[in-house]
Amino acid sequence: MKHFSSITPKFSLTKTALAVLMILVFGMTLFSQDKSGGNEPANIFYSNSSDGSTSNPVSTSNQPQEQQFTAEKQTLLNQLRTARLNNDLVQASQLRNRLDEIDGLTAYTPVEITNPDNNPIKQKFVTMNTRVPFMQESDFSVSTISTAAIWGVATASSNRTSTIFAATSEYVNGGGDIIKIFVSYNGGSSWVLKYTYNGFNAAVDCRAGEIDIEPIISGNDTIVYCAVGINYNSHAWSTMIVANIGTGVGAGYTWSFGGYNNANVNYYNPKVTSDNTTYTSASYVYMTSSFDSAGTVRYTSRYLLVTSPFTTTPVFTYRQPNAPNGFWWQSNGISSSAYLHQDICYYNNGTVDRIYTVYNHAGTATDKSVFIAWSNDYGVTVGSGNTLSLTEATNILGAVCAANGGTSRTTMAIGYRLQYANEWDYRIQYSAGGGTTTGMFTGQYIEYTGDTTMLISLQAIDLANGRFVTGSARNGGEHYYRSFNGTTLGNPLQTNNITGDVTYGGCRAGYWNSPNPDSCIVVWSPNLGSGAYCSRLICSTVGVEPTGNEVPAEFSLKQNYPNLFNPVTNIKFSIPRSSFVKITVFDITGREVAKLVNENMNAGSYTVDFDASDLATGVYLYRIDADGFTAVKKMMLIK
Repeated sequence: MKHFSSITPKFSLTKTALAVLMILVFGMTLFSQDKSGGNEPANIFYSNSSDGSTSNPVSTSNQPQEQQFTAEKQTLLNQLRTARLNNDLVQASQLRNRLDEIDGLTAYTPVEITNPDNNPIKQKFVTMNTRVPFMQESDFSVSTISTAAIWGVATASSNRTSTIFAATSEYVNGGGDIIKIFVSYNGGSSWVLKYTYNGFNAAVDCRAGEIDIEPIISGNDTIVYCAVGINYNSHAWSTMIVANIGTGVGAGYTWSFGGYNNANVNYYNPKVTSDNTTYTSASYVYMTSSFDSAGTVRYTSRYLLVTSPFTTTPVFTYRQPNAPNGFWWQSNGISSSAYLHQDICYYNNGTVDRIYTVYNHAGTATDKSVFIAWSNDYGVTVGSGNTLSLTEATNILGAVCAANGGTSRTTMAIGYRLQYANEWDYRIQYSAGGGTTTGMFTGQYIEYTGDTTMLISLQAIDLANGRFVTGSARNGGEHYYRSFNGTTLGNPLQTNNITGDVTYGGCRAGYWNSPNPDSCIVVWSPNLGSGAYCSRLICSTVGVEPTGNEVPAEFSLKQNYPNLFNPVTNIKFSIPRSSFVKITVFDITGREVAKLVNENMNAGSYTVDFDASDLATGVYLYRIDADGFTAVKKMMLIK
């Protein structure tokens, strides 16, 4: 049985909106079948660009010479890696300093703004909370994380713990917005608020969907780095919230680099990752931020390195291999309304630690590319041998990347939205060899239906070669989870039991690091960001049973039995051919309360149980959608 917990979203419908909802619910098929069309390969080229200009990437099919270091620098990089693997923090610091001398680097540490009226961070340190008892649940349920007004949600897991981490950016009317960090010790069944950051100035508003988290763990220390985009003083800022899950102490920092205090300069869409899959107390944290300068209409990404992330006062340093322009790729003279999508991930091939970035600027009518760059020396250099341009036949919006991390686990993936006619699909490029050569990528669609994909997410399962989880929000408010293993796709599974958000960060796919065979989760928000919830146990199907071996002659939906019922009834249905089947239960107002079936099924006759233990007495409607066939029937719950 597909069972959803009953939740109450923090918004109401007008009578007109309710009527429209009823028409949508009962007047059309909610699932669109895959479009016809091919999985045409993208064009991926090497770049000989000397300055990272996206307008002139100097594309070539011949691989340039890969990044080379002097013998001394390569030896020091190897020694640094060994010191970090041995958790020798003193030697690692000495080797890093020597490398900086060779590279001619002067460490730049961000300095807080001295004028408090122009500083979005009014208070650095705030404190906080404990775990709740385990609550056993069966199949497909929804738990509540927060009931506040949400700007964005994020989730992350770690190979070092079974704890799941989540974060929300929450709206405060008349005051500075707040960041909350939650944990779940039981696979998303319940959530504990561990830290609240309320140190923003009163005029700070978090930016829609711009929140990303990365937990790092060493022994008993668990630190969560949370990257958040905010609006303050008429322009965008990137901030970093750091929380110690054990002590409940944390701090907030602003991205103070490159004219950040200038009204014409914007830092936004920050992303964060780490190499904690490989290292423990000597882990590094990496952060990137989109940067634009309205005065020159210049776009690039900026890169931040944290080499002491477990200390009470972590040191943030900036490295710009395409100095002064940013990490590498840059766009000049494009529309001032463009939005720079970028992301960062970490992987290694057993001998090198590599920082990998993707870059896509939206807002231009002919942008069909994702630009790729990586660094093998912690962001000091990139070089033309370490860049690629990935080009599709139609426009691209957005760019995300993920890698499995850990020694010799070099699988990684890039995701983006791809235009098809007047709507957008979710496309992924997978590389089993680290994504550094043109022949390493295999394209696949995560979502390729008649609906438009509005939001996408991608998370790699730590230390699991080729295994990824994806989330996507469609324009009707449906949220979907889909697993990805190399070139093999799991079934798309809808994960929200009410209309989902498509604006404020919508849905983020995640996982529970446990032996549980159904460890799939999605953290999501309902329409208009009215709360944060977690859908869990979403990959298994319990209670749908075949009732015979004969192939039925037609589609049918039978009356439930018993009817009246309390609290369980069963519903029989038949499909004459293999079809994608959805059976959904609504209350009398048209609100979806349960999804009993949501999957591809073979021809046959079936029965499915509906358990209404969590629902109130009343009339309910159940509906089947299968290959163009639709039928609706009533049933009565009496308690």
